[in-house]
Amino acid sequence: MKFLKTVFKGKNFFASNVIRDEHGQILLIVILTMIVALTVGLSIASRTITNLKISKQNEESNRAFQAAEAGIEKALRSGATSSQSNTLSNSSAFKTTIITAQGTAFVLNGGDSVDQDAGIDLWLSNYPNYSSQIAAANITVYWGTTGQNTCAKGSTTAIMPAIEILALTGATTSPTLTKKIYEATGSGCPRIPGATTAAVVGSQPIPGQNFNNSATISITNGIIMKIVPLFNSSVIGVTSNVALPPQGSSIDSTGTSGDTVRRVIYNQSYPQVPLELFPYTLVSQ
Repeated sequence: MKFLKTVFKGKNFFASNVIRDEHGQILLIVILTMIVALTVGLSIASRTITNLKISKQNEESNRAFQAAEAGIEKALRSGATSSQSNTLSNSSAFKTTIITAQGTAFVLNGGDSVDQDAGIDLWLSNYPNYSSQIAAANITVYWGTTGQNTCAKGSTTAIMPAIEILALTGATTSPTLTKKIYEATGSGCPRIPGATTAAVVGSQPIPGQNFNNSATISITNGIIMKIVPLFNSSVIGVTSNVALPPQGSSIDSTGTSGDTVRRVIYNQSYPQVPLELFPYTLVSQ
């Protein structure tokens, strides 16, 4: 009888252990399930927060860009010649700076490249009525920048430009047209028979620029000049021993929204005289 009780007691012991093991497995499954659920939840929450952050950044970026554009638009409408700033209704803001190309050293076209064979005007009198002509000046034109280092055919952006300069001088009723072509210096040059070899630029006369070639032309009773890059486009710089009149302006507008800053630059050059009509531009005046 005592033996049977012991046996039954042993069975209860094993049953109890089995129940405990089952409870432990269930608890482990519950914990693992909670961990997985928590991980998934955190992942979703993190993704949601990231998406919200990206969405906010995009919104702030759009507002800042629109504010910068609003600054450009206001400057154009008002004809402003000095800096302006304003805060808009959506809490974004803009600040515009007007940069006028004039004086004794500056770049044309707002510092952007002038297209090959198209050219750009350099006013030697006041736009648009050709008043206050420059009596006498030595004007130096700079072109060719870093990377433009060969005259050899077959290259693309590396081709060194040559420069054609057409200058209208004298009386506006009967102007004189002077045409000069300056060839770059380097491998494969010259390419144009009869062209004048350009000088190699030593110290840079215009801050922030790095020109390769230069040519100086003397002007008397200047009216207008057209500078045409040949073989390749190029940034064009100008220096003069006398102050040159305004050549147009650039509007530099910075828009801000929150911590986001966007910048827009608008170049406002005077209307360009087509190269084909350039010698006859004063005939109809």
